[in-house]
Amino acid sequence: MSASARVMVIEDDDDLRDTVLRYLRGVGMLARGLDSAEGLDAELERQDFDAVVCDVNLPGEDGFSVLARLRSRSAMRIVMLTARGTVTDRLHGLGQGADYYLVKPVNLRELEMVLNNLLQRSHETQGQGTRESAATEAGEPAAQAPWRYHLTTWLLLSPTGQRVQLSNAEARLLQCLIEQPREVVDRAALLAAMGRPGLEAYERNLDVTVSRLRRKAEQASGEKLPIVAVRGEGYSFQGDACIES
Repeated sequence: MSASARVMVIEDDDDLRDTVLRYLRGVGMLARGLDSAEGLDAELERQDFDAVVCDVNLPGEDGFSVLARLRSRSAMRIVMLTARGTVTDRLHGLGQGADYYLVKPVNLRELEMVLNNLLQRSHETQGQGTRESAATEAGEPAAQAPWRYHLTTWLLLSPTGQRVQLSNAEARLLQCLIEQPREVVDRAALLAAMGRPGLEAYERNLDVTVSRLRRKAEQASGEKLPIVAVRGEGYSFQGDACIES
């Protein structure tokens, strides 16, 4: 995968940028570097890139602005690489459309693996799209992409890529359901996953959390979250989903 990957690295620290570029080129990637976002548009006009690795604290236009601008017009993979590692910064970056958020100092092997995994996923998605188009032309129904839940950021992505930020209780509940797809998870197990004791007083809390989660997902994505109530037992996630770290 890395042999054909075209990666732009935007980093104002000259030593770090050179180190990252040398490493990525050493593993076969076609890597170019910029010390600010000023020349990015010209580079993108000259050639297409598969991925961008971008710092947040850049001179001039900052990395979050670059991220939002790129995401509004491109499906390329975007990795934020920055010293700003608070939960607020990470959630802001992921909410703006970053595919991954790495905090300095970064292990370059980890960066390589992140890029390879993201680009492999892009390759598989493109292949799936080609297969789905062929199936549609042949009169066969196209397969739907799965819901994707990001474990560390409590972020849910709909099949069409819309982002839904979850609360702690919602994230725990959803994870418990996705880990047992199409199976009925009883109410006691769901309450335990949410950190609620299995008392009658908390039964209503479970139903409210499920209702809020469904509503939030539909409002953000326009798609119904496939959580189904099973009377007298619990809930079941009746759809395709995966958990990502």
